[in-house]
Amino acid sequence: MASSSKHRSTITILGVVVALGVVGTLAWRRASMTAPVTFRTARVDRGSVEATVTATGALNAVVTVQVGSQVSGAISKLGADFNSQVNEGQIIAQIDPTRFKANLAQAEAALKSAEAALVHAEVNLHEAKIELDRAKPLAEKGVIGAADLDAARSKYDQAVADRASADAQVGQSRASVGVARVDFEHTTIRAPIAGTVLQRSVDVGQTVAASLQAPVLFTIAQDLSRMEVHAAVDEADVGKLHEGQEATFTVDAYPGETFPGTIFQIRSQPTVTQNVVTYDAVLRVDNKDGKLRPGMTASVRAVSQRHEGVLRLPNSALRFRPTADLLDAKPAGEARAGGAAGANGAGGPGGAGGRAPRGGGGGGGGDGKGGGRWAKAYEPTGQKVTTVRFRPGISDDEFTEVLAGGLKEGDEVVIEASGGTQGAAAPASQGAGQRGRGPRMF
Repeated sequence: MASSSKHRSTITILGVVVALGVVGTLAWRRASMTAPVTFRTARVDRGSVEATVTATGALNAVVTVQVGSQVSGAISKLGADFNSQVNEGQIIAQIDPTRFKANLAQAEAALKSAEAALVHAEVNLHEAKIELDRAKPLAEKGVIGAADLDAARSKYDQAVADRASADAQVGQSRASVGVARVDFEHTTIRAPIAGTVLQRSVDVGQTVAASLQAPVLFTIAQDLSRMEVHAAVDEADVGKLHEGQEATFTVDAYPGETFPGTIFQIRSQPTVTQNVVTYDAVLRVDNKDGKLRPGMTASVRAVSQRHEGVLRLPNSALRFRPTADLLDAKPAGEARAGGAAGANGAGGPGGAGGRAPRGGGGGGGGDGKGGGRWAKAYEPTGQKVTTVRFRPGISDDEFTEVLAGGLKEGDEVVIEASGGTQGAAAPASQGAGQRGRGPRMF
């Protein structure tokens, strides 16, 4: 009885083992089956393509003035604050004028003393001239000696010198009065232009010291209804811009809103930062609604070329990179055709896994600036893809122009593949970092 029970247990265990083996085999076969490949495609069509130049800069007022002080002293009164609208000549600050008023009074008193000394010197000169005129005929008649005549002449000459010295002293005193008056007037700080106060750097009671340079009290921007964008343009792109060219820009404060501008100036002075050379492009901008503020970061975009009605394909098709098992092996005859095209100077668009150009179709009004460079796209062929080479033209953020090659209007090109042994083949999202940079050249 015990042996029969043991025999049944062995049979049960063997059955369980066999069942597990069958289940495992079926699971392995199911897992090893290749899922069908599905492609997401885009159509080659005709439309417009824009080549753009992008740069980053900052908004500034057209005219910005820093108002300082030429004299030292304590601020006794302020006439403007942040964002205040001021007029030209308006009093915006007052420095305590007590000391400067006293200096002016002292200089005016010194001027009066010098003028009195001049009058005294003129009187002495007049008296010396009378004595000299009286001594000359008396000396000729021998009434007085030559020594008396010489003394009268010396007295006259001394009076002339004293009168000149007094006159110079009057001039010096007048200059001192002028300096004292200017210093006194400079205690009143006035707005040099009409505009908006961007910054106030002092408070009432604060002492400003004007020694080697004038301290900045206010920063005033003139007429914020007209502003400028100073954008740093890379040296590789500066040749694509010119004065008077239209441009647009965006700011983070108003996402989704685009502001127009015009390139007013491209400055020749380079700026070198970590071996990167840029040039300052100045855009003039209307700001009548007052949305834009100085210091905002602006992302500038200027169209350097625009081609209308040209053959184009999406940039996502150029970022698609299939795995090796998805590439369709090219038939021998077609491979030879591609090699012949390359030998004829077409830039080698054929080759293994590729399709030769079809009669140069797709020029689409292109200007041939693509030169001899070729790029790749892929067309679906069943569960495989076929390489198609073409000559690219200009590119923008979404499309690349097709100048020549194996693409024509209406062709479907692969932008993403899913399924297969690996589940996916280089989806377009992997190349998102290359958006707007154009196709890869081969």
